[in-house]
Amino acid sequence: MPAPSCQCQCKMCRAPGASHCRSHPSCAAPRRAARPPERPAPDARTIAEALRRLKAGAGTHSPSVAELERALPGVVQIDACFLSNPYATDEVMRRLRAIEPRQLERMVSHYPSQSGAIADVLAASAGVPAEQLVVGNGACEVIAALLARAPGPLLICLPTFSAYYELAAGPVVPHRLDPAQGFRLDFEELDALVTRHEPDTVVVINPNNPDGGLAAHDQLVAFVAATQGRVRQVIVDESFGAFSTLGEPRSLAPLVSELPHLVVVNSLSKSHGIAGLRLGYAVAAPLRARRLRRASLWNLNAYAEWFCELLADDGYRRAYDGVRRRYVREARKLFAALAELPGATAHPSAANFALLELDRPAAAVATELLVRHGVYVRDCGDKWGLDGGGFLRVAARRASENRHIHAALSDVLSRPQVVSARQEAHGRRRVESRLTNVHARRNPPTEVSDVRSPVHL
Repeated sequence: MPAPSCQCQCKMCRAPGASHCRSHPSCAAPRRAARPPERPAPDARTIAEALRRLKAGAGTHSPSVAELERALPGVVQIDACFLSNPYATDEVMRRLRAIEPRQLERMVSHYPSQSGAIADVLAASAGVPAEQLVVGNGACEVIAALLARAPGPLLICLPTFSAYYELAAGPVVPHRLDPAQGFRLDFEELDALVTRHEPDTVVVINPNNPDGGLAAHDQLVAFVAATQGRVRQVIVDESFGAFSTLGEPRSLAPLVSELPHLVVVNSLSKSHGIAGLRLGYAVAAPLRARRLRRASLWNLNAYAEWFCELLADDGYRRAYDGVRRRYVREARKLFAALAELPGATAHPSAANFALLELDRPAAAVATELLVRHGVYVRDCGDKWGLDGGGFLRVAARRASENRHIHAALSDVLSRPQVVSARQEAHGRRRVESRLTNVHARRNPPTEVSDVRSPVHL
């Protein structure tokens, strides 16, 4: 019962043990502790310093939103850095929330199935025989396994997903794509490098990350067929293929049976909006797949296994295809708008992100976007092949968020550039680097580069 001196008769005060609302002037109940004052919003310098520190710790990858949230609570309003379909996430979350408590308890308290058994579940959805499927804790785990068994030269196109050259077990042969040509991949040049350097592995990301360039399907098939017997493995990474068309995306996976040196990598994290579940796979010849599977037994969690089962549900598949098409349409609208921005060139993209080439340092623009508008984007200044620091990768989000991203970029890029002496020197190095690259393309080197050496960076 409330204290005798309390004359308030509201429901809160009448309940035994309840806190008093203190609405009556004569209420003598103890006052509640005052709420702690809210933390002041971080200023621009604090955000810039935290971003620089976290970026240094993340190496050639972006700090996660969780890391930024711990360091700068509430600063990220829109994540346009990481590459995932938010509408697909909504579809997964609807079904995740509907899991019955007893099933959820079993998922948490019991070990998931071994990776081979999960491959059996995923095979039908992936459209390949289970014996060709290697399921990984994210596509990066599969990439690491493929490259760990490849001590010979690795031929990659630059720019690319940095994990490919970071995880390389041997020397790296770089094939630089030209920004002036829209990062277009010339398969004749790539084939000439195969003849010249005799690589163990060739990697083609299609669409490519971070520029979004799409190679013609028939040309890619012809290149892979022409390398049979000359290269031990050709890895074709199709992680962004779901965003390349409104129709059914074309995959090289069905060709693995007739081209056993071909390995197709895919990431469900991006296409299905489940980055936190960590789920990717590779399609490889049965012998190669068996060898890769030996390295892992329980590498997937129960939520990833649950999602592989969800992929077999017709209702989910229909819903997913609808939101996939919606997302592709909205991404293309964003890219068309980005192409009109002042001080920026938007390179053609068939993925769910656009690479912007700016007239100023990308790091400063990325920081301003976060400080002024809460928009988190990818500064690509640390990517091999994007020398000069003037490239920014922007991921598409929901339609309303895309409008905010565009408005934020318009605001930041319309502001006058404040160029320090350090930035002027950086700009001169960028021009010199471009001239060096032109010279290198006309006079290619006679030796491959070793990715573990910092010289080429």
